[in-house]
Amino acid sequence: MNINLEDTIQVLIQLEKVFTEPEFICDIEELLNSNLTLFDDGEQSIQCHEIYLQFTGKVEKVLEDFVRSQSISEETVFNYCKQLYENDSQALTCFEYILAACDYNDFLEMMLTRKNLLEWRGEQDLS
Repeated sequence: MNINLEDTIQVLIQLEKVFTEPEFICDIEELLNSNLTLFDDGEQSIQCHEIYLQFTGKVEKVLEDFVRSQSISEETVFNYCKQLYENDSQALTCFEYILAACDYNDFLEMMLTRKNLLEWRGEQDLS
């Protein structure tokens, strides 16, 4: 598949804008931060999986709306993301959310990193 670099950049700039809109960020931050205390290194509860499903639903909705608004296929967005991710996995904020929505272990790692960072910074109230 031949991917046009200019198209890739334009689509990914728009995708990043969607994932960094204040409304989305506030919604995701509220969901994640208000549930950090449920997560630890041990066995995860059903509640943790329910949080994951809520998170996944929010990310999937943003992706579906984006694909529809750009009139492109999911496969095209995937290929654009893959191309950039292979060159720089931290190039876009949206990568962390998308990967975490695709795999529970990535989601768990994101939550534990977030929790550890807040604890390290001394923020006692994680909710």
